Amino acid sequence: MKLEPLFSIQGNKLTKISDNSPVDPKTFKQVEISWAKVEIEDESYNEEFLAALREELKPLDTQNQFVILCPVVDRKFETPEETEAFINAMNHTARRIKDCTCVAGFLLPDELLEKGIDGDSPAAAFMETLAIKHAQYVYFVPEKSEKKYNLNEAIFFASLVLI
Repeated sequence: MKLEPLFSIQGNKLTKISDNSPVDPKTFKQVEISWAKVEIEDESYNEEFLAALREELKPLDTQNQFVILCPVVDRKFETPEETEAFINAMNHTARRIKDCTCVAGFLLPDELLEKGIDGDSPAAAFMETLAIKHAQYVYFVPEKSEKKYNLNEAIFFASLVLI
């Protein structure tokens, strides 16, 4: 089941596709998703946690409320294999909540952003992996991270909004 995108990015601003009206992403609920809670062992996912997350999100679909999922890197994140494991865990999370229309997208954590967002970066790999089956998501970057990693000149992903 693929969902149609509800939001788009125009000039680094979030807009609602249905009427092209601007949207302030600061009005969205932010839900933290702990990597350690999602992936309890290497490539073993906590399906009970993910089912509970889905149950938390589904009522928001009918309330016209939107959510930004905020992954938390709370495990060792130093090697390409660990980066891939994190991306896979968040992609698995997206699969388990694929029918939740309230999810606008994901906040990119600093651990993904510190190497920029170009084609070879962990941030690019994260967005590209999720986009294969979840193209409806937009991606968010905290303002502090934009300044910290000087992303204002590096931004070329259209799906990037600062919050």
